[in-house]
Amino acid sequence: MEAKKELKAVWHITKDKEKDKWRVYREGAERATILFDTQKEAIPYARDLAKKNSGTFYIHGENGKIRDGKGYKEK
Repeated sequence: MEAKKELKAVWHITKDKEKDKWRVYREGAERATILFDTQKEAIPYARDLAKKNSGTFYIHGENGKIRDGKGYKEK
């Protein structure tokens, strides 16, 4: 019997231009997990989520393009 592969969690940090905030959201989610005033504040939060869940986070620039990211494996 073949074991199902578990999908790893992926978070994105993007600019919400309507609210002028930076949002952290899980890929596939309809709403942001949390909003921050600056991208600098959002990065440690997303990094912690990715570490705790053996996932990945991507940082998008104001233009929407991915500019950085990091993945974490299970220990």
